[in-house]
Amino acid sequence: MDKEKIVVLGLKAWFDEKQALHGINIRIKEKKATAVIGPSGCGKSTFIRCLNRMHEAIPGARAAGRILVDGQDIFGPEVDPVLVRRQIGMVFQKPTPFPTMSIYENVIAGLKLNGLKGKELLDEAAEQSLRRAALWHEVKDDLKKPGIGLSGGQQQRLCIARALAVKPEVLLLDEPCSALDPISTGKIEELIHELKNSITIVIVTHNMHYQFTK
Repeated sequence: MDKEKIVVLGLKAWFDEKQALHGINIRIKEKKATAVIGPSGCGKSTFIRCLNRMHEAIPGARAAGRILVDGQDIFGPEVDPVLVRRQIGMVFQKPTPFPTMSIYENVIAGLKLNGLKGKELLDEAAEQSLRRAALWHEVKDDLKKPGIGLSGGQQQRLCIARALAVKPEVLLLDEPCSALDPISTGKIEELIHELKNSITIVIVTHNMHYQFTK
């Protein structure tokens, strides 16, 4: 029987007085890709932002209910939201590489922020993360070039590599292919197939035809 990684119980969310989520209950399996599908404005992005407590970072936003990750309620008073976001990474709809950083610096940014030092360790982590994001062979000779200079699809995979570098247990993807061309979309979808064997993925998507569980 597949293990449950995330259990959501009675989740509600608001933007000031406007309620966006009305008592969501869902169980998300470990090392599977779970797709959240629905019309625009129904609260999909709000839902996944609640999963790593990014929703409450928006002024006037709040949430109620319970989200259990490996049995621990991430809304518990003793839980540090920063640690939650380290455990549960996120990639946004539009690629967001750091514009002043190189490809290499983009990947290791989170590691350096978390205190990892040593060129050899950082080099190894950068290569491993870029390989996992299926980008290494395309950029290995251009690591010092600006990340913002990559194509849209490459930028999105760079953001995935950056998220993977800190070794999260869960990866949230908020419509990661919506701004990409069909070829880049295919690469991201193929990447999701590979990643779900080693990490729990929750993805917001409009693609009703793609078989994330195959």
